[in-house]
Amino acid sequence: MPISVICLASLLVITFLDVNSLSQGSAGTQPAQEVSPGYSSSPNLSRRVLYNGSKHRHPGYTSGSCHLDTLSWAVKLKDESFLSSIFSHQILEERADIVAKETGMINEGPIGHFTDIYLFAHPDSKHLRALCPDYQRSRETSNKSAQSVQTFQPYNKPVSFSTSAKNTAVHIPREQHQSLLDLELEDVVADKVKSLTEERQGASLALVDIIKYTEEKLDEHRYVEWYTRQTVRRRTKRSLSFNDPDFNLQWHLINTAEPSMDINVTGVWERGITGKNVVAVVVDDGLEWTVPDIYPNYNSRGSWDLNSNDANPLPDVSNKHNHHGTRCAGEIAAVANNQYCGVGVAYEAGIAGIRVLDGPMTDSLEATAFTKNFDVNDVYSCSWGPDDDGKTVDGPHHLANLALRHGVYFGRQGYGSIYVVASGNGGSAGDNCNYDGYANSIFTITIGAVDETGHMPYYAEECASMLAVTFSSGSSLMRSIVTTDWLHHDGVGCTIQHTGTSAAAPLAAGMIVLMLSARPCLTWRDIQHIIVITALKIDIDVAQWQKNAAGLHHSHKHGFGLMDAWRLVNAAKVWEPVPWMTVFTSELQTVNDHIYAGSVMSYKYEVTRQNLIGYNLGSLEYVQVTVTIKHKYRGDIQILLYCPSNTYSVLGAYRPNDDSTDGFDSWTFSTVRCWAERPYGLYRIKIYDQGSEGGDRGLFISWKLKLFGSALSYEDMQNRMKKVYDSYGGQYLNDSYQASCPPPPEKIHVTSPLSEKILKILILTGVFATFMAIYESLEYLFCYDNEKKEHSKLMTLYKNAHIAANRTPSDDSRTSPERQTLLQGSVSYDGSGETIPLQEVSASCFDSADHRALISPSGSEAAGSSQMYLLPDCERASSSSSPMLYDTPSNKSSEPPNGRVKNQTKHPSSGTTSCAANHDQLPPPSHDCRHRSCDTELEYDEFVCSDDFQ
Repeated sequence: MPISVICLASLLVITFLDVNSLSQGSAGTQPAQEVSPGYSSSPNLSRRVLYNGSKHRHPGYTSGSCHLDTLSWAVKLKDESFLSSIFSHQILEERADIVAKETGMINEGPIGHFTDIYLFAHPDSKHLRALCPDYQRSRETSNKSAQSVQTFQPYNKPVSFSTSAKNTAVHIPREQHQSLLDLELEDVVADKVKSLTEERQGASLALVDIIKYTEEKLDEHRYVEWYTRQTVRRRTKRSLSFNDPDFNLQWHLINTAEPSMDINVTGVWERGITGKNVVAVVVDDGLEWTVPDIYPNYNSRGSWDLNSNDANPLPDVSNKHNHHGTRCAGEIAAVANNQYCGVGVAYEAGIAGIRVLDGPMTDSLEATAFTKNFDVNDVYSCSWGPDDDGKTVDGPHHLANLALRHGVYFGRQGYGSIYVVASGNGGSAGDNCNYDGYANSIFTITIGAVDETGHMPYYAEECASMLAVTFSSGSSLMRSIVTTDWLHHDGVGCTIQHTGTSAAAPLAAGMIVLMLSARPCLTWRDIQHIIVITALKIDIDVAQWQKNAAGLHHSHKHGFGLMDAWRLVNAAKVWEPVPWMTVFTSELQTVNDHIYAGSVMSYKYEVTRQNLIGYNLGSLEYVQVTVTIKHKYRGDIQILLYCPSNTYSVLGAYRPNDDSTDGFDSWTFSTVRCWAERPYGLYRIKIYDQGSEGGDRGLFISWKLKLFGSALSYEDMQNRMKKVYDSYGGQYLNDSYQASCPPPPEKIHVTSPLSEKILKILILTGVFATFMAIYESLEYLFCYDNEKKEHSKLMTLYKNAHIAANRTPSDDSRTSPERQTLLQGSVSYDGSGETIPLQEVSASCFDSADHRALISPSGSEAAGSSQMYLLPDCERASSSSSPMLYDTPSNKSSEPPNGRVKNQTKHPSSGTTSCAANHDQLPPPSHDCRHRSCDTELEYDEFVCSDDFQ
């Protein structure tokens, strides 16, 4: 295929050229700086002088500052080679050495990652600081008068520069020191000051000469494309200073007593990441958005009151406990530097409120809250859930669960709404957050609490589905969270007593807002992955950490660890979106085994590689087990899950207060402890009954296993973890780093049978088919000229035959049956007596002109009964060039009307009349009709037009 070879060669050439240019990075673009006077900005010039100010501007100090131009130049080298990038780099190194040698400068090497921009410094560049009055003034002040005298030089000594000097003072011969010190200072100062002034002026002139000489060399050099002289610029460290009166009390932001026990957010703020362009919404009992700490950041478009069905989420002031939502909102986005209360984690983020808890709660109301204004709101903070009494098993019902699913698929323009939920405050009642359907959901981020020392508070709950923890209150001796409060019921707009996991979840939401501010395109699952990888191990002695097969540590008390804002935001800048989620569901395992007191029941299910074919499941995220159990005392049951790596999870914990006889009706337990592990292998569940009474206590009816994950392999996850760990240095938070944001993911259902691999195959197949279609079209366009000519002739034949078959004279003798006979006819033109169907007539006997043929109907019965003549029109008969058909009944002459056929041959087998070979016996025509002959060896008879047709 010559065209494919040409296309491939062109592609290789283009790729080579692109690689050769990309190897230079962005260095190939000239910086947008002022072109020096005297040098044209025409693109035809080979080089440009690119430094600020006039070419002959004095390079010394500016009045009142040390804003200096240095004796160093950034030089863009020409790279005219068409070799590969490896050879290009070597050539540039050689050219840089040549430039340094021929200009008398020192080659300091390439600048940053640029391969073609080098820094060159003059050997005397270190002495330029001597001209700065501020530097000299501070130096003279610190060196006392005797040392100042040493800076004076003899009158007759010129200024000299030394590359070995460690300061900018000029050198004085040692033998002159004593004579100068013997003089009275008051007699010397005036003369020496005058001398120093003259010497400085001489030094300035010397520097001008150096700069002029160097830049002339650079202008003329054959390897220099452009250059710019470097300037010393003043930069000031940015320190945090808030005038909010209670900021110093917000230990969770900056903990001076325990520096490691805060969310580590100040470094993120210093880099300008403060929550801009992100909106968090507090789903709670209302939001007093009129408070000074909330109002500047309040987002009315994301707010709603579902209890009163209006757009104003202000809380009901008649209930003194309706300050919960306002407190949570202040933790997230309280305004900074307004001399009011404290500062929020994302103090420039938008904040909205959805009032829903101040009234009866229904499934439909929850569903509405989870998706309300999800095109505006990015992060939903939900510091509430079912009763934390140690005996309730409840969670989102059908509509609310569908709403959560809908939000993560379609919220935030397709990236997915982020739902942050508190793990619960039922720890003192022996509760476990795996019995909370909100904390147990794969669509939420479950956040627990630790106190200011990093320990688990008395009220916090444990569970296998907890993702991470952050700070909140502890015992009565511990500090609580300082945040915004409402102004009603003697409120002052600020509180230092916000407590519980209700205070922990908003801090996590605020850190997620910072992540989205740095990288808006993170999906809901990207957020989960980053939290899992970046969380810190704390409370090591008592937290019972378990390391899974992927190297991740998890504790039922603290999840994957303490959230760290610095780590989260740095990881967000380098994180690549995870592939679509895929889920494997086992068959329902029907058991119907009786549960006895003190018994241990074990069951297993093996997931093989063959089971996962088509699911494209490479690594795990969530593992769920759905059980149906009948039991007399539900709190006595404990359920454990073992992943193939032997990582275990306590799915259902003992709960002493749970005396329910309802058991579990298709209740789903979740665990994140097997995150990033391989999905295939043997899964085991164990059911313990700690009851002391003998006999039959219940029935284990059935169970089912679900594996959630993605196409990322175990090795892929390890590489991602390493990349995240390498980002903690902060190098990616610079303004110059712009991580790309992919478009929102396609809306594929979480349980879609179309795996990513299958979709890729379909897409690649479509691309291949499109390419082949283009190739075939180009091949037909530029090739097969002879075939196209033959095809054109054949098409002309079909067209003429079709026209001829449908045209008959107006004569009454042309009946419909005869016309049908014509349409079913055949043609003979080779003299063999065989007839060929009209549709298969070769183009060799018909060219684009209107030749004639002798046609007879096909079939043995019709043979000889009638004969059809395809005749050309006479020039005087019609202006049309299309042939005309005439049929003759068998009892009439075989000649056409008033015409003759030369040597008609009757074939006995078919009765078909064909052209005779002898053309010379035909008399000359009586009228001027057109004469044609076939392209074959046989010649058709010429017909004489009748007077009837002229």
